[in-house]
Amino acid sequence: MRLSIVSVIALLIGTIVAAPASAEPPIAAQDPPSGGAGVGIQLLEAPVSLVDDPRARIYIVDNLPPGTVIDRRVAVTNTSDAPTTVRLYPAAAEIGTDGFVFGNERTQNELSSWMSVTPSEVQLPPGQSAEAVVQVAVPPDATEGERYAVAWAEVDTPTPGGAIAARSRVGIRAYVSVGPGNGPPEEFSVSTITPSRAASGAPEVQIGIDNTGGRALDPSATVTLTGGPGGLSAQPTNGSGDSIAPGASGTLTVALDPALPDGPWTADVSVTSGRVSREGSASVTFPEAGTGTSAELATTRNGGVPFWVWILVAGFVAIAIGVAVTARRRTAGSGHRP
Repeated sequence: MRLSIVSVIALLIGTIVAAPASAEPPIAAQDPPSGGAGVGIQLLEAPVSLVDDPRARIYIVDNLPPGTVIDRRVAVTNTSDAPTTVRLYPAAAEIGTDGFVFGNERTQNELSSWMSVTPSEVQLPPGQSAEAVVQVAVPPDATEGERYAVAWAEVDTPTPGGAIAARSRVGIRAYVSVGPGNGPPEEFSVSTITPSRAASGAPEVQIGIDNTGGRALDPSATVTLTGGPGGLSAQPTNGSGDSIAPGASGTLTVALDPALPDGPWTADVSVTSGRVSREGSASVTFPEAGTGTSAELATTRNGGVPFWVWILVAGFVAIAIGVAVTARRRTAGSGHRP
């Protein structure tokens, strides 16, 4: 059976661009652990299909069909100078106007009820670590949608008399979407930039972000100021914001150098969440105090399939066309009729 030029091109493009299946085994995740008050916890693996998603190396992020069970290894560390008992458990979380909000104590929700941590308790000498497994078992009748929870590591700090002086916990967030395929896409737009001054008098910019996709956002941003008074430019400054639920809007604030003059400046903005980035530019002038005038960001789209992939696609397409044309000329020269 002969393939037409169009068929060959379509086959090559599908081979290069196709994403890995979510059923593949996890890979190592080596980002720094979260910790504090004597205990730390770190995710040790992430899905292969999310290898280029920075969030998946820190949090439990996945899209799972109903009936799926996954395990994620975590490391728990006693960062105190005394032996301690660490309790491990899942609990509820949600995303609202205040970002990612944790439930009180061991409050449960739908996702946390699907989760378990084994073992549920570890005894650790000072500075020592142990592995545990966080399991997520999605029921066969689970409905589509994204859910949120936390896998917690909790310790008590006793007083010399034995009473509990403080209870501390650190955790790994879980963002689990239920549905077929790769799940709903992560998508957002950056709409406005607003110059302002903090209570200390330092300049800052507030970036308006609209979550137009089906997954929660954890945005971070880089702001670069150029074209300032006397041709001044400033070093790029980074900032991060609270989680933004699907369909909601939020603001990411980036604090800047207190020595910067009022402006005007050209502010180049790059906002990233997971594997998606958006860029924009606007003119801003910082007020003497409070909030200044908002400006619409002239945005450009970034993210999706990397540019180098399309270069490879173009190369393969050119080769495929050349092969097909050569074959056709040889067939015509031989007098063969199909």
